[in-house]
Amino acid sequence: MKTEPSEAIHLQFDEQHQRIGDMPPVKCGLCGTLASARAIRSGQLQGDSCWECPCGARGVRVMLVDLDEVYEEVLECWGLEAREPDVDPPAPVGDSGLMFGTYVDGHGLRTQLFNDVRDQGAEVAATEVVVKITNPRTTLPDWTWDVLWARRASGGRLQ
Repeated sequence: MKTEPSEAIHLQFDEQHQRIGDMPPVKCGLCGTLASARAIRSGQLQGDSCWECPCGARGVRVMLVDLDEVYEEVLECWGLEAREPDVDPPAPVGDSGLMFGTYVDGHGLRTQLFNDVRDQGAEVAATEVVVKITNPRTTLPDWTWDVLWARRASGGRLQ
């Protein structure tokens, strides 16, 4: 599934690593309108960003490599029924000393998540946002964030 890059956003941090200013809006992955940011207040995504669009869509920033850990939480953030992802259970890694090792196919999980969302009567999309981060001492290399979007297929707002 191809994602469409959105415009770049710039985040500035002070000497104490606190963000200066509000999280910028990003383009909605479903309608292209600017969506306002807000912080997620609970769970593993706590303190991370999500965006609310006037079209009723909600975008959630997710690292695809961690999607197996936040899969249910993303569904809940969208006001949908939480389901566990279908992934292989963790397995001991031979004699390596690692307790568990499991390959996570982030793109495959995103497809699975999107199918779950469609089964619940919602529309979905994915965008990529280029993020420039600076602080008083340095400018970090650009990051690319995956933002996953969902809204009710009827155009209604998610809960």
